[in-house]
Order: sequence, then C-alpha cells, then structure tokens
Amino acid sequence: MTYTPPKRKTKVVFVQLGSPEAPTPKALRKYLREFLGDPRLIDWNPFVWKIILNCFVLPFRPKKSAKLYERIWDGESFPLITNTVEFTEKVDKELAKIDKGGHVEVNHAFLLSPPYVHEVYDSWEEDLKKGVGATKLMVIPMFPQYSESTVASGIDSLAEELSKRVKIPNFEVITNFHRTHAFIDNSVKILDSKLHELKEKGIDVDTLLLTFHGMQKRRILEKGDDYYRHCYETYRLIVDRLENIEPEKTMMTFQSKFGSEEWITPYTEEVVEDLIKEGKKEIVVYSPSFVVDCLETTDELGHELVEDAKEWGGNVYPVECLNVNQQWCKDFAMYTFTQAEGSAQQKEDLEYQLKASDYEQMPQLTMDGKPKSVSREVLHHSFDKS
Repeated sequence: MTYTPPKRKTKVVFVQLGSPEAPTPKALRKYLREFLGDPRLIDWNPFVWKIILNCFVLPFRPKKSAKLYERIWDGESFPLITNTVEFTEKVDKELAKIDKGGHVEVNHAFLLSPPYVHEVYDSWEEDLKKGVGATKLMVIPMFPQYSESTVASGIDSLAEELSKRVKIPNFEVITNFHRTHAFIDNSVKILDSKLHELKEKGIDVDTLLLTFHGMQKRRILEKGDDYYRHCYETYRLIVDRLENIEPEKTMMTFQSKFGSEEWITPYTEEVVEDLIKEGKKEIVVYSPSFVVDCLETTDELGHELVEDAKEWGGNVYPVECLNVNQQWCKDFAMYTFTQAEGSAQQKEDLEYQLKASDYEQMPQLTMDGKPKSVSREVLHHSFDKS
C-alpha cells in the first residue's frame, strides 16, 4: 500500500459550552450535573461540593431552570446552538473566498452538547484514513476574554481527549480574542447602530452599560485569573471608539452573581436600579462576554432586567450579541485564516494594543472581608445562569 502524505492543512474548531437537550427537568438535571460538576467552574472543596450538588442542587434546581430555558426555546433548539452552527457555516463560506489553497477548515464543537469534542476528533481521524486529514489542530474557545472557568475548562476537555488518543496532531489553543479588530470593531458597529436607532426614535440614552459575566474576586486576587483585566480592556477599547455616546455616559458592570462569596462589582442589576432612581431612565445594555446569545443575554438581560427596569420606572434596551452578523463572520474568517496561515507580524496586527496609561482608570479590586466558606446561602442561589 502506497502512503500519500497529507498536505499542510489546519483544522480549526470553534468550541462553545452547549445547552440542555430540551427545556425539561430531566434534560436540565443531566446538563447541570455535568456543567456544575466541572471543578474549574466550581472550585470549592470537591468532596463538599459533590454533596451539595447531589443533595441540594440537582433534586430541586432543574425544575426551576427548565422554566427559564423554556422562555428561549424555539421548539427545536436554543439560540446558543443555532447561532453557533450558523456562525460556523458563514465563516466557512467566507474562508472559501480567501483560502484559495484550501489550507484551513472550520468546525464547531460543544462541551455539553453534540457535536462533542471527541466527535470532531473522530472525524479528523477518519479524514486521515482517506488521506485528507489536517496536519494541525487549532482550537478557539468562543469566549472573548480568558477565564479559568471557561477557557481552561475547555482546554481540560481537550487534554482529556488527547490522553485517550494514539494519533495527536500539532495543535494550538487560542485563549482569548477580546482585543481583536474583528471583535472590537463589530461590537462598536452594532452599538453605534443601536444608539443611532434609539436617537431616531426620539430616545435620549442616559447610560450605556457594558455588562460582563461575573466572577468571584478571590479568583482574580488570589488565583491571578486574567478575566477582570480582559474585561476592562474590552470595555476600554469599545468605549473609546463609540461615536454615538460619550465615554462618561458608559459603565462597566457585572451580572449573574450567585453564592455567598464577594463577586466583582458593580452589579448590573443594582446599577440599573440606582440609575433609574437618579433619573437616568433610558439605559442600553450590551454583554461583550458572549458572541452568541444565550440564557444570560436573552433571558437574564433581555427579559428579567427589562421587566425589572419597567417596575423601577425606567427602560432597558438590550443589544443582541454579534451572533451571525455578516461582517463579524467575514472578519472572524480573516482572523481565523491569519491565525492558521499568517506570519508573526500579521498575527500581531490582528489586535489592538493598549498603552500603560489606558489602565490608569481601571478600578482596583479589593476584598471587603474575608473569603466566605460554602454556606447554606449558596444552596438557595441560582446555578443555572452560567
């Protein structure tokens, strides 16, 4: 049998978290067991957390979570799934226009939904048998900012999969893309477009909130997680480029807090309530922690926060994620191609650079008290919004 060496090719995999199979207690129980069982997500004493998870969370939480997921269910799937699939298809089409040599292919995989990482790996091994397999694997977790609980969790899944395999390609993991022109410029475009749209309707926006998924302060101050700095860099790069609102009318906030530990402040919900009390009643909200809409953006911000604001006497106007925006898909295709095939200088040119002076206004995190241990309070908080 004659061996035909494969040509140079990079298999790029966009990795997302995934969603439950359906908005049912049974499906949520399965989903939450795996999701909340991740030691990167819940980094408490594993023995204690296992007891809490199995005795207090899983018996009761799935029923309530199912009702939340039902609000964003389209009858067949969830927005995170459908948007990720369509995004990958659009990026693939854009790649075909610039990758004339066919050196890059794109796929998607989920950590908690099919197609799983191992399924994509299986497809690569099958391609090898046909002589068309990629010579390099590049994984891009679709979380703009790095954090242990998201990106590192994905790397753990990849490492676990590699430990079971005989054939291992050259591989690379892109751990963040929050400073890229593709992400920043397209976020600015959709925000400026929303602000212009509201102005045309006679709505004078008082405040723009860039709200990020929350995290315990302990993870940043004690463990050295880069997430908070990445959030600030995202905020700074977007705000400094907006044309339809002044920087002083913007704020960086954090959402989805649970448990008894100190989380990064200010909390989005509290900020919205305070702004409305001050008379600043027209508020735009955008979450650059996500590139596709999910429970946090569609329901927590797009439904619950909107309803809360109305009760307080104001209005919240949520801005959708980049999702399958055509220009975003086109720009991310170029980003992907450059990461796979570009020179060192071309890769460096993909990102905005910040100066030391840009960090002077970054709020410094401090612990207000001693870190709290796992308590009964934890058992009564929502674990379904991550």
